[in-house]
Amino acid sequence: MGGRFLTHASSFAFAVATLAVTPLAAQTAPQRATPAPAAPAAPAADDETAEIIVTGTSIRGVAPVGSSLVAVGRSEIEQSAATTTIRILQETPQVLNYGVSDTSRSGAGGASNVAYGNSINLRGVGPYATLTLINGRRAVPQGTAGNSVDPSTIPTLALERVEIIPDGASAIYGSDAVAGVANLILRRNYRGLEIDVQNSFANHYRESQIGAIAGHKWETGQITASFQHTYRTNLSGVHRDFYAADLRDRGGADYRVTQCSPGNIVIGGVSYAIPAGGATPANLVRGTTNRCDNLKAIDLVPQQEINSGTITFDQEITDGVKLYADVYASRRDAFRRSQTATANLTVPRTNAFFVAPTGTAPASETVQYSFAGDYGPTSGTDIMSKAIQGTLGVTADLFGDWQADVYGSVGYNHDLVHSEGNQIDTASLTAALASSNPATAFNPYGTTVNSQSVIDAIMNNVTDTEGRSRMRAAEASMNGTLFTLPGGAVKLAIGAEYNKLKLRTGQIRGRRGAQTGTDQRLGRNVKSAYAELLVPIFGPDNAIPGFYRLELDIAGRIDKYSDVGTTKNPKVGINWSPVRDLKLHGSYGESFRAPLLTNLVSAGGTQLYIQNYFDPTVNATVQGVALSGGNLNLQPETARTWSVGGEYSPSFLPGAQLSLNYFDLVYEGQINGYLSNLNVLRQENLYSSIITRGTAAQARIAELVASGLTVNGGTPANALAAQVFVEGRPSNLGVTITRGIDFGLAVPVATENAGDFRFSVRGTHFLAYKVGITPTSPVIDQVNNIDYPLKWRARGTLGWSKGGFDGSVVMAWQNGYNNTYVTPIAKIKAYTTFDLRLAYDLSDSGIPGTEGLKIGIDVQNLFDRDPPFVDLAPTSNGGGGGFDPQTTNAIGRMIAFSLSKKF
Repeated sequence: MGGRFLTHASSFAFAVATLAVTPLAAQTAPQRATPAPAAPAAPAADDETAEIIVTGTSIRGVAPVGSSLVAVGRSEIEQSAATTTIRILQETPQVLNYGVSDTSRSGAGGASNVAYGNSINLRGVGPYATLTLINGRRAVPQGTAGNSVDPSTIPTLALERVEIIPDGASAIYGSDAVAGVANLILRRNYRGLEIDVQNSFANHYRESQIGAIAGHKWETGQITASFQHTYRTNLSGVHRDFYAADLRDRGGADYRVTQCSPGNIVIGGVSYAIPAGGATPANLVRGTTNRCDNLKAIDLVPQQEINSGTITFDQEITDGVKLYADVYASRRDAFRRSQTATANLTVPRTNAFFVAPTGTAPASETVQYSFAGDYGPTSGTDIMSKAIQGTLGVTADLFGDWQADVYGSVGYNHDLVHSEGNQIDTASLTAALASSNPATAFNPYGTTVNSQSVIDAIMNNVTDTEGRSRMRAAEASMNGTLFTLPGGAVKLAIGAEYNKLKLRTGQIRGRRGAQTGTDQRLGRNVKSAYAELLVPIFGPDNAIPGFYRLELDIAGRIDKYSDVGTTKNPKVGINWSPVRDLKLHGSYGESFRAPLLTNLVSAGGTQLYIQNYFDPTVNATVQGVALSGGNLNLQPETARTWSVGGEYSPSFLPGAQLSLNYFDLVYEGQINGYLSNLNVLRQENLYSSIITRGTAAQARIAELVASGLTVNGGTPANALAAQVFVEGRPSNLGVTITRGIDFGLAVPVATENAGDFRFSVRGTHFLAYKVGITPTSPVIDQVNNIDYPLKWRARGTLGWSKGGFDGSVVMAWQNGYNNTYVTPIAKIKAYTTFDLRLAYDLSDSGIPGTEGLKIGIDVQNLFDRDPPFVDLAPTSNGGGGGFDPQTTNAIGRMIAFSLSKKF
């Protein structure tokens, strides 16, 4: 590793030097004024601390060296109409909605997201490749698999700012910081009381939010507390015309299925559609088929309620010794309506309602059937997710400017997911299909109404998936000045961490009161040590032409895992200011991500899932069988990153900034599982190593069924009839090589009489996004292809304020991209939306009682643009059906009214 590291470091230093001749600028938040080169980042508005730790470095009082910093400040948070933290973050072009979200789990990494939580996905590298911190510290993992941190755990009202380092940061923070780190920083030193209310409305959809923050500060300390309640209704696919299974009227395919209500009788491969009034031997017509859209009524956005709160506390104990504490707690309750169970029923002639077409006399027949007409619209998933974490620490001034920091954290998370209506009790169904007694038989022919007791017995299967995570963490660190050079103070930070995680996870399924399943109790501990050295070679005191400032930062970290071994990760960064207003920077680092505990041992154990896959070889939806479970042979993922860039902040225009940053990431041994990806057959050349067809597939399925594995989504007989087998367990499958450019421009213009204007644009351009999905698949550049990052994403803002009025127009744009799931490849149109914000502060209106009162109106998607058409099948996991949920949403124009009052 050492030789390779030095080679890259030398190349990196040359790249930084080359960059000096161009007017480049590093990506930071364009709305946020940037301090002079190499100066510490500006403290939060509520924070009066003289020196703070900025994300991306362990040394207090300095900005990160070598890496760009994207910051979303309190003013940007207040100007956003987003009601959750994840939506605010996704307004940043570097944060993509791929893989794990609360509306869809069809993308990579979504298979384990049964609780429909959110995760930050920087640059689209993966939903678990970004480390999410809260106040610079690790948070208890969430989800039934304990695999992510949902940023919406923190209420938007409690956020002082969010800092993002879109660069490898394992040398500073350890595992998971492959693509970067996002740090959610809570408000401190707040004085007074503020109450915020917001109501938002869209077509057949509504959101509401109420929150409060209160704080008190005294001479030696402070306390700040916040609470926020957020509620949103569901959005059904029924209420969006662009969402459907039959897309032929827009030039797409017909993705309707044949498991319908009424269904189809199939004998010897010949289909007979059951008429709406029920089947009789005479009205069954050979060669006819009912097709239906069973997913039209599922939720595109689930109903959700979030209650969350935070407390921050600081107290000076004695001169130079300070106590601090942070607490956050959150509970999310959701319900997602899903597809009612479907099955290919084997109906014997003994069935009391048996009907066969005229001229046939089968001993049994297949009925392709949906239980939607029997069970009603209550099929779905109830979700509960709650988290709480507390941190207590102390800082002590030592000698000189050295300071020690010791803290401990304890966190707990509980997720519970209850699903019903989308699975059947096989034994009860088999008995009801074979029964010759009309009172106990099930009738799939539509000639009578089925007995409620029979339906209750068949639909009595439920699934409960549960996860409980417990985290204990402790850290001790010191940092300060070693000595002083002509260029400035040489600073050092050293520290050690201990993290212990316990996860109890499992899944039980079956008849109510008689469920069986798994109960996994997993754990690991991690011992870590790190150091970071900052060396200022040139500074204002010894500046020479071409070297106003030059800084070198070297960091290293060792992590020892109790289950996957030891890893060592270095990082080197350089800041160079040829002149005062221009800062060039670059970094090289190595990172890793340890397998999740539930990658090694699955919460649900090893099971088989019968799923519908669209098969382009027959141009129809077919049933296949996927294998789920853990994989004890997994190895840690590894990555190397380097970047160069710069920022120009002209002193003649305070607050203005031009920024540019080039990034390069190679991510190897990525752990992926494709249990939830129902489009794998559409790119079989890429997924060939996990797909088996024909007799080989049937042999593999028969082997697994004979071993006693549970079959979900149908009967063992259905599984044995499938012609497709998909290996859905997580494996070290992939490699990602990505390169691109972040850019930003911010220009504030203050006038004496016309008010203050502000203009900003920021975006990301991917030059390449090469992916090898499996070890045997080719490494292909997938940039601008569906399910991968788009080539261009940008967001621009034009704002104006005067007196108590503040208004802005925001344009969000993404370029057109390719739908590679269809042949020939189809072009998906570019998508542009506009948001409008108007706010008025009545404090200076002279109206009694209006001091601190602000009213506002926000219109998201002002012109009510539908998502661009995508020829994509709907899936039970969300999305598809004519639009891409990873790049757009189904809500449409939403109008929000807000009111806030400060006391």
